[in-house]
Amino acid sequence: MSDKYKSMTELEASTIENKDWEIETRDVNSQVIITAIHGGGIEPGTTEIADLTAQKGEYDYFSFKGTKSKENEALHVTSRNYDQSTLMKMIKNKTHAVAIHGCGGDGNIVYIGGKDRKLINTMTKQFEELDIRVEQAPSHISGAHDDNIINCCKTGEGVQLELTPELRKMCFINQKYNKKSREDKQNWSQFMDDFSTAIVNAIQDN
Repeated sequence: MSDKYKSMTELEASTIENKDWEIETRDVNSQVIITAIHGGGIEPGTTEIADLTAQKGEYDYFSFKGTKSKENEALHVTSRNYDQSTLMKMIKNKTHAVAIHGCGGDGNIVYIGGKDRKLINTMTKQFEELDIRVEQAPSHISGAHDDNIINCCKTGEGVQLELTPELRKMCFINQKYNKKSREDKQNWSQFMDDFSTAIVNAIQDN
């Protein structure tokens, strides 16, 4: 499905902040940033995973959250056209950048991509220790293009994690990722805790 908007500039000009979407950020002066650019109702569960990971690692955090009552997928702008001004400023001086995305597919799989080969390898080992299936991301979600926002960090090399619906639902005790389930921190599962810790451990090993 092609994006409704060709860029974040176009999306922001055509929609209403704090009605259709909102931006959450934390700047803790870290060299690492964790992002969920299709958060809230766009790719459910990605905001919460990114938020917890950033908290655990004391990393900078950015999430663009779809907050419409329905059809949040219309707020999806592909990573290569992601000219969101706040994130572009935040990411440019970071040595490590990690994007949490949601994708389709069956099974609990992480499709891993991006240009930071060293961190990709370390992260893969961490996930495999949790018995999570890790596969190289196919070309359409590879995260390997220079203009992908996650590679717009200082090193020009970030990591993009694409998580299947089943894997994202495992992050919630009731195995659901509707708004009420996602935003209730009491419903955040041990698996989400372990998964976010694995990301932090991989970053610290680099």
